[in-house]
Amino acid sequence: MKLTHNSLRLMVLLSSFVIAGNANALSLGSSDTCKVDYLSFQSGMIIDRYNSLGVRIFFEYQRDIKKKWQWGISYENSRHLGFAATDQPYELETNLNLFSLNGYYKLNVVKNRLFWTAGLGLGMVHAYWEKPLSYTFSEMEHHNIFGPVANVSLTLNVRITKRVYIEASPLVVVMPTNRVYFSTMDEEHFNNFFAFTFFPFGVKFRL
Repeated sequence: MKLTHNSLRLMVLLSSFVIAGNANALSLGSSDTCKVDYLSFQSGMIIDRYNSLGVRIFFEYQRDIKKKWQWGISYENSRHLGFAATDQPYELETNLNLFSLNGYYKLNVVKNRLFWTAGLGLGMVHAYWEKPLSYTFSEMEHHNIFGPVANVSLTLNVRITKRVYIEASPLVVVMPTNRVYFSTMDEEHFNNFFAFTFFPFGVKFRL
């Protein structure tokens, strides 16, 4: 795994935004503090740098720190299903594990009923796959790579009951993704790593 100077600067800049945003929210007066907890569960598809199309499962604990600010801890796992395109010269049947600490800002359309959450996050990515050994083809060789990862997100939230929300991509069909990941980790045939969700959907519960 190689970390270039520019990539390190990007990671530091993104982390500064997340820390500064949360610090700003926490430093504001407590008159409108509304500490509410949520659990979010999402599924759908994810497409990554290696042309792998996978089925994703996403879990996140979220907490309000102000009326419009939240922080969250998320875990996402994907299992390879197929390939996203047919014209790639090199591709991998990758599975992913992604851990992130996220900060969110709530953009209300109808207060607490229809809104977007815009977020930035930092964490770690683990990509793994198996491929036949070149000298036998009868045995599988297991590969693992790890790296730091940043993510940006924009998720549509629609409240359907007092404690239940539906989550989806921000413009549903027009923009069928709600989260994009980027990492500086390298693989033999690829520089850097990215992944994005594809037609995500989920449910969020207010605790």
